[in-house]
Amino acid sequence: MKRLRFILDDKIRNSALWIDYILYLLLNPFKFKQFPKEVRRILVVELLEIGDLIVATPVIRTLKENYPNSEIDVLVLPSMTDVISGNKNISEIISYDNNLISKLKQKDYDLGIILHPGSFKISLALFNGKVKYRIGCVKAGTFYGKGFFLNKKIRPNTKIQHKVEDNLDVIRSIVKTIIKKPEIFTDKLVKNKNYVVIHPGAKFITHNWISERFAEVADYIANKYKKTIVFTGSKKDDALIKNIQGLMKNKSINSVGTTIKQFFAIIKNADLVLSVDTGAMHVAATFNKPVIALFGAGIPDVWYPYTEKRTVIFKDDVCVSCLKAKCTNKINMECMKAITVSDVIKEADEFLR
Repeated sequence: MKRLRFILDDKIRNSALWIDYILYLLLNPFKFKQFPKEVRRILVVELLEIGDLIVATPVIRTLKENYPNSEIDVLVLPSMTDVISGNKNISEIISYDNNLISKLKQKDYDLGIILHPGSFKISLALFNGKVKYRIGCVKAGTFYGKGFFLNKKIRPNTKIQHKVEDNLDVIRSIVKTIIKKPEIFTDKLVKNKNYVVIHPGAKFITHNWISERFAEVADYIANKYKKTIVFTGSKKDDALIKNIQGLMKNKSINSVGTTIKQFFAIIKNADLVLSVDTGAMHVAATFNKPVIALFGAGIPDVWYPYTEKRTVIFKDDVCVSCLKAKCTNKINMECMKAITVSDVIKEADEFLR
């Protein structure tokens, strides 16, 4: 059960959404513009990272299904272009940079879809870039920007639901057919099979599990199922992975340094993926690979791997779902410490036996 202060955090966050929406209804002069009669060019904006982009792909698929003759471009961070490259529903992937406004003016977009974050700066850029009709944006934190220069702001839905549904809420009023399945692509090959992927690192320290426990689980899988253990992660995870490898009795592979497409291929060909709450579990889910996801500070009902082949390990009898990047408990990392080696081994057995 959540502690009182986290319940209050939720109420404050939801109140901020409603206050922002009411101010939009009362003060925003752009809401009177009519939806365009013809939609030829669409821009979808998602300026977060791998997992966020993956769960945004159903929006792209849905828009293409409903506007088949339109060109759909996607605005992403420069480091994230490979996450959605190869997607046939996308005409062009645009990198966010200082020349954004001039890029937008050249394209002459009829429709702009802002997912999140829907900051004042981004909504202003679309306005200055002459995007004719601008819609936004998904649920955001208390202090996240929620966009101002919008012709249509989505009525807040404070119901707990998967982020795929949150994203689709942004466009439900302008489409008839909804497609919920995420998609990503890779043309990279993996020579050696018969391995299990472990992804131990996340952006927030509150999502990390204990290295000694990762090592114990990895050795168990290697010994019982004769699987090679392949660790995945970004360069910032290299020290963490090497530490886990140093605690193991079996040899393992550290794949840090691969490209995004190679990372996708490694997960696509794995027999099982064990991941903390981060992008790797969404990659596994999109390729319909068996995945064990370890949750602490995040919200499983919102961010669980979007596949039937999933197990979420989440201890809801301790301090959980605080959404904090840094643990503030007196007993540090209580939520992740509550997940035991036997919890993970039990689920690994279910998938691998």
